[in-house]
Amino acid sequence: MKKNIKPIQGRQISPNPIHPECIRVTKVYDWVVLTNRERNRVNIPEECLAQIEACRDAGGTITATCTEVEGSRSCDLVGTREAPEQFGPSAQIATLAFHVHLQLEFFCDGAPIPGCTFVVPVTLVDDVLLCFPEGTVINCNIFEVQCNVILNQMFGNTIMVDVLMCKDIQVEAEVKLEVEAKFCGPRADIPIPEEEAVCPVQTFPPQCPAFFPPLNCECQGAGNFEGTASITYAEMGGTAATATGQLDITALVCDQCNLASSNLSVSFVEIPGSGTPTPEDDLDHSFTFTANDFEQPTCGADTLTVTGTGIFTPAGGAPENAVFTLTLTDNPTDPELDALTLIITSPSAAITIPLTGTLNEGLEVEIEERERFCPGNQGESI
Repeated sequence: MKKNIKPIQGRQISPNPIHPECIRVTKVYDWVVLTNRERNRVNIPEECLAQIEACRDAGGTITATCTEVEGSRSCDLVGTREAPEQFGPSAQIATLAFHVHLQLEFFCDGAPIPGCTFVVPVTLVDDVLLCFPEGTVINCNIFEVQCNVILNQMFGNTIMVDVLMCKDIQVEAEVKLEVEAKFCGPRADIPIPEEEAVCPVQTFPPQCPAFFPPLNCECQGAGNFEGTASITYAEMGGTAATATGQLDITALVCDQCNLASSNLSVSFVEIPGSGTPTPEDDLDHSFTFTANDFEQPTCGADTLTVTGTGIFTPAGGAPENAVFTLTLTDNPTDPELDALTLIITSPSAAITIPLTGTLNEGLEVEIEERERFCPGNQGESI
């Protein structure tokens, strides 16, 4: 049997030319992603502490887990204050509190301990420099939480919990824009016969061009090395020592023209006894470092230098805020002349990592100018 199928036809305006339209949207005035790693001291309930001590007295092994309580994430704007004058009149320093609940559970030889599953609240407070003009609002959220119990840091009835929290902060306002991404105003008032009215032109909060949106980069650089290398490690107030160990370093600056896409991570595990000098109680020079903020790089002939801040964690120590300077050298004709130098300075130590293609086999360094890696911006000035 043949079916009588007719095509569906909708009514369309003819002609239907493309022309500018005014739309109402939520505009982002500033956007910051923060990553914090902190250690919090947590009280252990008395009944749980007694069970832990009983397990240890019997020769048992204590283990513990830490998990996030689903649906417990929240953040609050505590307050704001004026930012330094160089950031402009619309800049504010906002104090934000991020909250999450964590569930801790203790085990004796792998079996759950009765009374040793409990929930603790954790709050991290951040001061953030934002473009926050009058008429905008701050929307913040937590998009990643990781935690673990540090069993070797148990003090009386308390224990240390290591918490990693990733946070997203946006400053927003509802605005009216042309489709071509320009502000648009309301149309002129149409007078009603025998009645006239004049409506004020709607205005929008000013932007912060000094620091958002970020400028494109003039160059892009990358450096990678994994293998045995020597570093210089100086404790603050002490003498510098040379240490050799397994080094893993990955650096990417201004990926695809975007400074926010930069990353830098370093892991160094010292070979015991490799330090110079090496007294019997010599410091373990192992450490990790992760950058969390980058300044605009300085671009030269086959070189790139960038500074910023990050988190430095020495062996057996607590995380510290640190500053860094990274210099990349890319020799276009001889890879053995490539070089990577990283200087990290924290309140407790100053570290220099000098790598060259001649001494450090496997070192990879690459630098590109903006017109080669920034699509759609060839020949434009920043």
